Amino acid sequence: MKAPKPLPMKQSNVDETVAQLRSEGLEVRGCACHVGDEAQRRQLVTNTLEAYGPSIDVLVSNAAVNPTAGPLLSTPLEAMDKILDINVKAALALLQAVAPHMPSGGSVVMVSSVTAYNPPFPIGFYAVSKTALLGLVKGLAAEMGAAGVRVNGVAPGIVPTKFSQALVADPALEQAQIEATSLKRLGTPEDIAGAVAFLASSDGAYVTGETLVVAGGMPSKL
Repeated sequence: MKAPKPLPMKQSNVDETVAQLRSEGLEVRGCACHVGDEAQRRQLVTNTLEAYGPSIDVLVSNAAVNPTAGPLLSTPLEAMDKILDINVKAALALLQAVAPHMPSGGSVVMVSSVTAYNPPFPIGFYAVSKTALLGLVKGLAAEMGAAGVRVNGVAPGIVPTKFSQALVADPALEQAQIEATSLKRLGTPEDIAGAVAFLASSDGAYVTGETLVVAGGMPSKL
């Protein structure tokens, strides 16, 4: 039997980001972690506790993949497995590793998507995985509330990043995304970061079990 192929480690990307943040006067550290790998999840928790312990006050779960596009009825089983493994199972597995070290007053933020409310073609199964996070937030908030830990979600709209480039690669498609918003613009990473920071901070101390849609007014829910 062949040994499993090692999961890629992108420490160089982490180092570049850490260097940029430190140049802005921030005290940060970083390590590469493939959230689908149990050993790497454990190492991430260990590194965090060694650097900033004895507790972990905030967890933001933002890892996601989408290896396929097309109709739900023709989504390959292999793609389904990968999407669910990373977008849903790994999110919960990472929290399972962190939770024993999270004190009262801790905050968990799961990053979902506005598409979770109405999964669109051609990213239907990816969106369904984000729908699962809406339920995960509700269930975890109920479980962890008695320990004083809040669990919330953020559902971003379309933010032009490398991950979402297929949604804005064509000018006509990009304009359609813009027109679907009330603010007539796409989101920025800073827009989403602000919402995450609110939920993670004491400003959101009485908010739990909620998913905050940050989508410029794109249709999501009543």
